Amino acid sequence: MALDDQFNISRPGQVGAAGAIDALHVEEYSNSVESTILRKSALQGRIDLKPVRGTSMISNFAVGESTLGKITPGSAPDGTVNKFGKVTLHIDTVVLARSVFPLLETFQTSYDSRREVGMEHGKKIAKFQDQSFFIQALKAAARTATPYSGVGAAGHFGGTQVTLAGANDHLDPALLYSSIVSLFQGMEEKDVDPQTDDVILAVKPREFATLIQNEMLIDSTYITNEGNRITGHVLKAVGVPVIKSNNLPTGENITGHLLSNADNGNAYNGDFTKDVAVAFSPRALLGGETIPLSTGVFWDDVYKHWYVDAWLAYGVTPNRPEFAGVIRRP
Repeated sequence: MALDDQFNISRPGQVGAAGAIDALHVEEYSNSVESTILRKSALQGRIDLKPVRGTSMISNFAVGESTLGKITPGSAPDGTVNKFGKVTLHIDTVVLARSVFPLLETFQTSYDSRREVGMEHGKKIAKFQDQSFFIQALKAAARTATPYSGVGAAGHFGGTQVTLAGANDHLDPALLYSSIVSLFQGMEEKDVDPQTDDVILAVKPREFATLIQNEMLIDSTYITNEGNRITGHVLKAVGVPVIKSNNLPTGENITGHLLSNADNGNAYNGDFTKDVAVAFSPRALLGGETIPLSTGVFWDDVYKHWYVDAWLAYGVTPNRPEFAGVIRRP
C-alpha cells in the first residue's frame, strides 16, 4: 500500500490532491515572475513578437513605391517597376534567470523565498527585454536609410534625428517640448502620422519630470492596438503618449549585451550617451520569439538542490526606420 493511501497524506503543493507534488510551488513562482514583468515593463503589450518555429529566423518584406503613368491614345501603356526587399532577424540565444537553493537553506528559510526570487527574476527580465526593444528603436531612429536593400529610397526612409542646441536643453520644459514638435514634424514629412500610427515617446524619469512642467502636455489614458489599457500617469505631447522608464538606455554605453554576438555584428551593443528621448511605432521594429517566457522549479537529487528558472528566446531588429525618431544632446 502506498504511503499516501495508508496515511491520507495532504500535500500542500498538489492541485486537487493529484498530480505533481510541487505543482503549486511552480505556479506560485511563475505567477510572481509574470506579474512582476507586467508591473515593471514599460513596453509589455506594445511590441508584437511573431512566433518563430521550425527555423531560427524570421523575415519581413517590403515593396517599393509605385510609379504612375498616363495613357496616350494609340499607344499601349508601359508597366512600371516595383522594387522588393526584405529584413531578416535571427534568434540564436536563450536568456536564463536561475537561482539555486541548497537543501539545508530551503528548510531553514523563514520567508517565501520562491516568491521573492520570482519578483527579482521578473524585474531583471522586464528590464532586459525593454532595454533590447529600446536599443533597436534607437538604432532604427539613427538610421539614415531603409534596411531593405534593393527597395531603394522611393517610399522608404531612414529615421528622424533632432539635435538640441544646448547641452542642458533637455532639462528646460519649453526647449524639450519644442524638440518633440520638431521630431514629429520630421516624421510627418516622411508620411508617418505620430497620432494614428501608434507612436509613443519614451524618456527617463528626469526628462519626464521636465515635461510635466510644460502646460502644453495633457494627462491621458493609453490603449494599445490589442485593447490593453495602460494605467498610471500617462502624458501626451502633440497627441502622442509619453512614457517614462529607467529601462531606456539613453545616456548609456551598452557593451557585452547578452543577445549580442559575432554572427549578428553585436547588434544589441551601442553608444547612446547623447540620446535623450526616442519616439517609435511598433512598425519600426521586427520582433520574433522562439521560446516565450517559461518558468520551472525542479529538484536535483544528485546535488540536493532546488533550481528556480525563468527563460526565453527572442530577438528584435529595425524594420521601418521612418517610424522612429531620436532627440539628442549636442
